[in-house]
Amino acid sequence: MELSARLAAASADPGELVICWLGQAGFYLKDHEGTVFLIDPYFSNCGERIRGFKRLSAQLCGPEDIRPDYYCITHTHFDHYDVDAVPVFIAQSDCIFAGPDSCITALERDGAPRERLRRLNAGTTDTFRALRITAVKADHGDMAPDAIGILLEMGGRRIYFSGDSAYHPEWNAEIRKWQPDIVCPSINGKFGNMDAVEGAKTAIETGAAWAVPCHFWTFAEHGGDPYAFSQYLQSCSESCRPRLMRQGEIWNTAEGTGGKE
Repeated sequence: MELSARLAAASADPGELVICWLGQAGFYLKDHEGTVFLIDPYFSNCGERIRGFKRLSAQLCGPEDIRPDYYCITHTHFDHYDVDAVPVFIAQSDCIFAGPDSCITALERDGAPRERLRRLNAGTTDTFRALRITAVKADHGDMAPDAIGILLEMGGRRIYFSGDSAYHPEWNAEIRKWQPDIVCPSINGKFGNMDAVEGAKTAIETGAAWAVPCHFWTFAEHGGDPYAFSQYLQSCSESCRPRLMRQGEIWNTAEGTGGKE
């Protein structure tokens, strides 16, 4: 069955979520009411055209296959702001788009109606239906000075997406106060991002029960070692467990989060 069909058929009980890793830093989440949240999906091959970064991972679905309700973009790099896919979503969907100033500027350039745009700079919070979305700091250097991470409250769960960021233990201490259930750190170790060990440390320091690494193996130019991530986490923490997901895998959190299995 194609991924789009499996996602459409997937459902969650109240207090749980359906989570799918789309590859790179992209995730699809659905709650028990059927609300779909997308963050940083990379559907196309625009990176090869723009930067010569050939996509090595499979394209399991396209932008025409998914109907999000809320589409969050952490910064404007092509593997987060997919310049070939975003216009498709703008044209065929009535979803809300959210991101920092640079993303809002790009969305307006691509024709997104202003009434469908939500500005999410670090320190700001947006609500949508039963979702609460808070932007936090990310350190992607001068390459993306207004890049953000995301704290998402959805379906009774709290998920931290680091976005593209260097390692900052002092920031992790602040995230810990928010008590995330799941952390999704970038681990590619290139272009200013955390490597596998730093991503694992972030998962431990934020106090999450589960850690889902991302941002690896899409391009040859990006590193990433999910095995090292998993090994470090297992050797250094008894409370935070690695959850290695293959691209297109669908996880219902009822299977185990927050130490419950």
